[in-house]
Amino acid sequence: MALSPPGRRSNFVALCENTFFATLASRKMISEFLSPTILWVGGCFLCCLLGLGLWTFWRSVEPKVSVSVVESLLTPAEQLFYRSLDLAIAGRLQILCKVRLADLFQVASNDAKERHRLFRKIAAKHIDFLLVEPDRLEPILAIELDDSSHSRSDRRERDQFVDELFGIVEFPLLRVKAAASYSPRQILRAIEAIAGQLV
Repeated sequence: MALSPPGRRSNFVALCENTFFATLASRKMISEFLSPTILWVGGCFLCCLLGLGLWTFWRSVEPKVSVSVVESLLTPAEQLFYRSLDLAIAGRLQILCKVRLADLFQVASNDAKERHRLFRKIAAKHIDFLLVEPDRLEPILAIELDDSSHSRSDRRERDQFVDELFGIVEFPLLRVKAAASYSPRQILRAIEAIAGQLV
């Protein structure tokens, strides 16, 4: 049986011991590095990086917006009333649709701030139908078609404002409740009750 020289054996033992202690030291360092606090901080940092990347990506994507022409200026319910209204006035007046209040009423004030405030308030509102004199397009009567949406609280506030505005200006406003059908004769009677007899 061959025996290893004493010096070679001691070197081998020393190498094994060094390797063992080095392994223990490295494991201790890894366990300290991977402590819960370090892991939590690192996770937060990675989440921030991910969020920043997603935010940058979405900011770089152009929003897709399409513009097209509507099939009709009027809703089906408004079209139904329009046809009956057209029969009722029989060409004696002209019907304008979706007229802005800012185009119907003039706003004047010595206070420019108040004038702009009221103008902005009426600029975003319109009247459903406006009857005008055919030649000069002089406004004669405004008509609002009240459907189910007018029962909402925001619409009630809007309708109250419009009613008060027409009352202040003393311009006739006819409110018609939306229905499945209309009588041209009854529409004409309601118009003449407010605006006088049509020529």
